[in-house]
Amino acid sequence: MKLINLQVKNFRNIKQLTLNITKNINIIYGGNAQGKTSILEAIYLLGITKSFRVNDDRAIVNSGNEFYEVRGTFRKNLKNTFNIRLFFSINEGKHLFLEQKKVKTFSEMIGKVPVILLSLEDLELTYGSPSFRRKFIDILISQIDPLYLQALKQLIRILKNRNKLLSMIKEGGQKEEALIPWNLQLAEHASYVCLKRHEIIEEINPLIYHFYKNVSGRNEKIEIKYKSFFDVAALKEKEVIKTLYLKKLDEVKERDINYTTTTIGPHRDDLIFFKDDALIKIFGSQGENKTFLISLKFAEAVLMEKRIDEKPILLLDDIFSELDLTRIQKVVENIQQLQFQTFITTTNAEKFDSGLSDVGLWHVQNGQVHYEA
Repeated sequence: MKLINLQVKNFRNIKQLTLNITKNINIIYGGNAQGKTSILEAIYLLGITKSFRVNDDRAIVNSGNEFYEVRGTFRKNLKNTFNIRLFFSINEGKHLFLEQKKVKTFSEMIGKVPVILLSLEDLELTYGSPSFRRKFIDILISQIDPLYLQALKQLIRILKNRNKLLSMIKEGGQKEEALIPWNLQLAEHASYVCLKRHEIIEEINPLIYHFYKNVSGRNEKIEIKYKSFFDVAALKEKEVIKTLYLKKLDEVKERDINYTTTTIGPHRDDLIFFKDDALIKIFGSQGENKTFLISLKFAEAVLMEKRIDEKPILLLDDIFSELDLTRIQKVVENIQQLQFQTFITTTNAEKFDSGLSDVGLWHVQNGQVHYEA
């Protein structure tokens, strides 16, 4: 997948912008708060339909305006081109168009433009709450498996209704037997979500090890472990997981009623990151943590390409601050070898070797972008 043209209007501090992109690696440099990250955010929006920075689209609209607009022209498999337009108005809300045809459900666009983001916020993957890590794995799988995205949506809907029912049971307005049909629906979708998460983690682990060794120069065991309500190593069949989950739901029924919430399930699961069997968030340095995250994103990209037969677009937002020049060079070498179209933001373009091939250099200042090479 290649982004060949980007048009942005009234987007944060960018009033109007058009980029014609011909290079595979695009380095976007400038001072802080000049608009570098906004360019990556605009690209991400076209792929995921949501911002990675805010939940409220009104915060994206340029001050003094009523709307923002992002347009992208993409080339798929080096042949077919298509256009995506995303428009948000404070009065009319958000609208998405594919080839000028309005998209009814945003979720059907997930995976159309595969994107992988690494930003400073991704440090929360290591140090933050489990919800950050669940979001990571959910976005990855949703881009390569539409059935997973649908199961996830159903899971959220069922949990919401089940929790309402738990509250009614606690207050005496419903009987406990009313949980049975909701438990069956919940187990059906939860078992699929858990199984797919486990499969992806099993597939991505050797890739992370490979890239971490390549970037760091150290032969250390890097691993993700999936922490769930069942023994993920022993149970690898959907029906077995479903049966076990129904049993677990029955065991914790009184606790769920007391707390009026569903206390076990994929919505409570976690991913644990290890280096040589030690927790990275406790024993890893800032540089090691960043190297792990970069390796994770490379692994994610390779896995995605294998699954959908399309190279994703990499968005790397100011990720080099904790890395020495050797590791920076290794990261860039991997990008060139993998041939993913990549957009990199930085405050210091001098960190990058001037001898790199197929590289575009963009300077951003006060929301204005100038192409330099």
